[in-house]
Amino acid sequence: MLFGSIFLWAFVGASLVLCTVYLEEYAVNHAIGRFVLGSSIYASLGTSAVMTVLARRFAVPKALGGMTGEPYSDSRLNGVFAGLCRKMGVLNVELREAKVGNAFSIGLSERRLVAVSPSLIQSLSMEETEAVLAHELSHLKNRDSIAKGLARFARFAFPYDPAIRLVEAAVHRERELLADRSSVRVTRKPLALASALIKVHSGPVSSLGRIGAGLFIGGKNRGLLSLYPDLQQRIELLLKLAHTMRVAAEVPA
Repeated sequence: MLFGSIFLWAFVGASLVLCTVYLEEYAVNHAIGRFVLGSSIYASLGTSAVMTVLARRFAVPKALGGMTGEPYSDSRLNGVFAGLCRKMGVLNVELREAKVGNAFSIGLSERRLVAVSPSLIQSLSMEETEAVLAHELSHLKNRDSIAKGLARFARFAFPYDPAIRLVEAAVHRERELLADRSSVRVTRKPLALASALIKVHSGPVSSLGRIGAGLFIGGKNRGLLSLYPDLQQRIELLLKLAHTMRVAAEVPA
């Protein structure tokens, strides 16, 4: 937070100084406008790239240490998780307790894990738990961290562009819906995931600011800038999948 504030005010101060210098130059040479525009774009991209790399190298691992607890000792839960990992082809993934939020997954170059809060595990049936775990593993399998990371990279590069913010939110929502569909393809239990999502949305939702934005399985925000799909939209999608699967199962009979 402190680093972000220092960077913001330094950026504003430097921008004011540069604007003053370029305005004086513009009175003499109008061609400098193109140079200012081009250099601003390159500077924004370069700065956001550096901040993204530093965040993934230092901020994310540090935050991850405070967000997760010990590995689960429940042999049945670990067995379900291991079976899903093999079935989905997502190996070398840790299953840990989540100290904040409900459920999330993190895929770094040196570490991949899924974290679920003990309170959420206690409120879910085993089928619902399996659906949630498959949803989080789907994020890792689909490499959603890359898509979401690129969207966030663009927002860091152009923080005041409303179109970029709309695109970032749309990317997050699309990847959540994709993880829902991927979970159903693996578990064949869309109603279990729908029930789990309703329970998730009925409980408290944690926020971790920019680093953890859009990290959890569900949030209560709505609108074009929300990082999560509307709950009703997700439930309707899962109900349609359940109907399609039921019809497909009845055709041979």
